[in-house]
Amino acid sequence: MNNFELAAQKIQADVKKQYQPVLDVSLATELAIKDKINCWRRDTARHCEIEFPYYDDEQSFKLLEGSSYDLVNFTGSIQAYKLLCSKANVNYNQFWDKELVKFKPSKKSSSLTNEMDRELQSSYRLIGNEWQKLLDELRLAWELEQIQILRDKFLKKLFKELDLIAELLTCIESLGLEPGVFFDLSTGSLSLKNIAPVKRWLEYLRNDQGVQALIDLMGKVNQIKQSEKIEKINHTITQMVQVPDINSKEEIVGLRLGKDLEHALPSELVLMADPETSLLFDLKYLESGLMCFDLQGMQSIAHQHQIEIEQTVAEDETKGPMIICVDTSGSMQGAPETIAKAITMLMVLKAKQDNRACYLINFSTSIETLDLSGGFAMENLISFLQKSFYGGTDVAPAISAGLTTMSTDEYKNADMLIISDFIMASLPQHLLDNISSLREQGNKFNSLVIDSCFMEHRLKSIFDNEWVYDPATSKVVELLGFQERCETL
Repeated sequence: MNNFELAAQKIQADVKKQYQPVLDVSLATELAIKDKINCWRRDTARHCEIEFPYYDDEQSFKLLEGSSYDLVNFTGSIQAYKLLCSKANVNYNQFWDKELVKFKPSKKSSSLTNEMDRELQSSYRLIGNEWQKLLDELRLAWELEQIQILRDKFLKKLFKELDLIAELLTCIESLGLEPGVFFDLSTGSLSLKNIAPVKRWLEYLRNDQGVQALIDLMGKVNQIKQSEKIEKINHTITQMVQVPDINSKEEIVGLRLGKDLEHALPSELVLMADPETSLLFDLKYLESGLMCFDLQGMQSIAHQHQIEIEQTVAEDETKGPMIICVDTSGSMQGAPETIAKAITMLMVLKAKQDNRACYLINFSTSIETLDLSGGFAMENLISFLQKSFYGGTDVAPAISAGLTTMSTDEYKNADMLIISDFIMASLPQHLLDNISSLREQGNKFNSLVIDSCFMEHRLKSIFDNEWVYDPATSKVVELLGFQERCETL
């Protein structure tokens, strides 16, 4: 196991020691952290391989290492080793300069003797070992230093992300949401890069008393209606039944052949009184042919059987799907948009917990949609909520898209919620007619106005439930039957 693998294991142990409760929330979170650590290990190994200050010296060594020994290569090895010692600020052994002089050819002979050739071969091997040993020491020291630096930098960033997750979990629990909704591997989990915006939205929901009151009021949209139905159920009845008990001798129930003298009939016992008939008695006794009283007792046992009965029971109607239209026009920029998206996310997550289909529409002068009925990917939701148009406001295309969605089988019984400041023009008459028609079929239309001057913008309402939230004062007002009150003015 190399230094990089050991460092990765140490990082994994440190993370588990400090953040085990966070890792226990979901398998997705733990796998994401492991993947990050593995990426760090690979990147660090690659960095140390390429950025090693003596990388060129290693390559030179590899070239000479594969060369045959001769005086030229021996001289080159000594010079390269001497240069490496100088660059690394390591003492150079002058022994090698003396060795080089020893093998220089003399004027008398330019070739080496056999003994000198063997010594050159040995010295060439020794200088190679010295060179490699110094390179290994330099690489080990540099790698350990780099691993420590990169490890500290990585852990600082990773711990910051894990701290965000821990804070996010606190927000989730305070809002009564299931952590698995956010960290569900099978449906596309929340990625670490998306934690910050989610945390910001959830903190709005948790810390703003006005938003808390608003959520309580909006809960009326999700109330379950009670209905009655007739159900056939199996009912178990227990009865006590008298059955014969063969081990009890309580009553005479008849006669039987046997050899029980205590139960033998008197007419049988009288046979023993006459010597001439006693032989007949003995024969009947041996053959169990005596007429005897048959006795037995009775016992009571519990007997259970099932019968099918009909009864009226209360049942909860299935919560229908939701269509949420979120205004991201320029007039919503700032706190209103943040609150709108935070509430949208909360409504979507509660819909997921209740297994309700949800359809999102982001609108300004144009629209974008996201259908969350066929599955749920948190990353897709966060990406969708981060989009903003910042243009003008036209709710008509959003409502039209919502009404079209209500015509599908999946969203046939859907309720619509529009979140906006409602600084917009009136709706076309055909949309108003379609809304009235769908309301008669049971669909509900609700609005959440995020503004401080709603009454100045609208004179009538088309909604079944209306909520007004003032982000400046965190005050919330519920308007019920608003349309009827306006018509009496």
